[in-house]
Amino acid sequence: MNAFHRRRSRPLAQAYLLTVGSLLLSIGTTTAQQALTAERVQELVQFAGQQYGVKGLAVAVVQDGKVLAEVAYGEASTGTAMTPTTLCNIASCSKAFTAAAVAMLVEDKLLGWDDPVIDHLPEFRLSDPWITAHITIRDLLCHRCGLVTFAGDLLWYGTDYTDDEVIKRMAKLPITQRFREQFGYQNLMYLVAGKILERKTDQTWSQFLEKRLLHPLGMEHSRPEAQSLPSDAVRALPHIDGKVIPDHEFHACKPAASMYSSVHELTNWMRMLLAGGKWGDQQLLSSTTLAEMWRPHTSAARGASGQRTDDFKSYGLGWFLSLERGEKLVEHDGGMPGFLSKVSLLPAEGFAFALLNNGNDGIVNEALKRALYAERAGNDGMAILTRIAQIKKRIDRGAKQEILQREAKRREGTKLSHAIKDYAGNYEDDMYGGATITLEHDGSLKLTLVPAKNRIFGAMKHWHDDTFRVDFPDKFLPFALVKFEFDNSSTIVGFRIDCPIADFDFAQLDFQRKK
Repeated sequence: MNAFHRRRSRPLAQAYLLTVGSLLLSIGTTTAQQALTAERVQELVQFAGQQYGVKGLAVAVVQDGKVLAEVAYGEASTGTAMTPTTLCNIASCSKAFTAAAVAMLVEDKLLGWDDPVIDHLPEFRLSDPWITAHITIRDLLCHRCGLVTFAGDLLWYGTDYTDDEVIKRMAKLPITQRFREQFGYQNLMYLVAGKILERKTDQTWSQFLEKRLLHPLGMEHSRPEAQSLPSDAVRALPHIDGKVIPDHEFHACKPAASMYSSVHELTNWMRMLLAGGKWGDQQLLSSTTLAEMWRPHTSAARGASGQRTDDFKSYGLGWFLSLERGEKLVEHDGGMPGFLSKVSLLPAEGFAFALLNNGNDGIVNEALKRALYAERAGNDGMAILTRIAQIKKRIDRGAKQEILQREAKRREGTKLSHAIKDYAGNYEDDMYGGATITLEHDGSLKLTLVPAKNRIFGAMKHWHDDTFRVDFPDKFLPFALVKFEFDNSSTIVGFRIDCPIADFDFAQLDFQRKK
């Protein structure tokens, strides 16, 4: 979900923007606006597909408020071509739909942007009582609640927790940033927004989205969640390293990232937004509401690592905001394992595009964005694609080197301090929940994080000292090192997990042995 320099591109796809963007600041552009042609879009997509070795890629471009081109490259699954109508998980691009749904309730006078959350969801709690009392609907949607980026995401990733259980457990997450001052990208707050929507409408978030947005927009094949896709839906399969992986079907936190759509149907969404919220004879959102959603609420000019980015980058309500040739750029990226998405709008020019890929490659998305805007500015998009492809090679080499360096730190010849059976048992993290370590028939150990028992588990292999290596079946996660801890009498009292992926804070988990 962050830090593309890590092992994988991330579900929320922030840091590859930082990495690529900082390396491209020296590329000059003109300020002239030039129209694109459908043929040029086709050429750029085909060239990108070949240069980046993507599995499958689909792009739709809207120009002057009309559909200019819908192009696809590669495969949705082995032997099945990707098309503009192929459905993909659009991941965090779902947030803009959730923000629009909340905006509709504001227009219906069922909510106010600055209503305290607890007025509508009395059981809501954060670890800071003052923030709990003062956090508003607006705060939920603009990533300034005091939690760091991706805090608590292990509560919904692969778990069987309900939204209500996640909300209960998020009260134990530490607040480490300044409320309403610091940007911390948050999926959990969109879960809370969706729960409030359900309370005010007596509909599920999915039902509301279908009734108030998808059906009116004619997005008849799009669905808010994988579970509502028909069995004959034409959908892409997610891939990592070119291999199919299981799709992540959300149980909790759907309002943050669970929607499925195609670039073909996303053109209707983009055209409505470019038309000031109007679609046909329906005014789905007022222009005043869009202006509120598209104004800066939280500065996002520094990433989680403190790396300097665009000084004008900010977050509105469900959208990132920045500048492109002096005009407001409104966009969002999304990512779940095997799926990366981008929706980008330049409202002043009636220009927008949507991009979906099922190969877990966020760099190709960013490269195509820069190529399309370069062409609009009268520059050579092909040159941009070529240059970023070289940057990608360096990033990929660096990621592989990180893995090798981590493996090289293993110390050979060490032994466990206890008999293998002594490590088995039941453990508990106060915020996350339980973990079990079982002694298998062959004498080996197996780790299972109980809330995510079908996704986060694996055989434990001795690494060194009292540390074990676990390779999860989830190929999005790098290998984990499980290090055991002892009390003063050398009794095993707990363990911690070192799994260096910026999307999830495994280091925060402190599993203590249950008596």
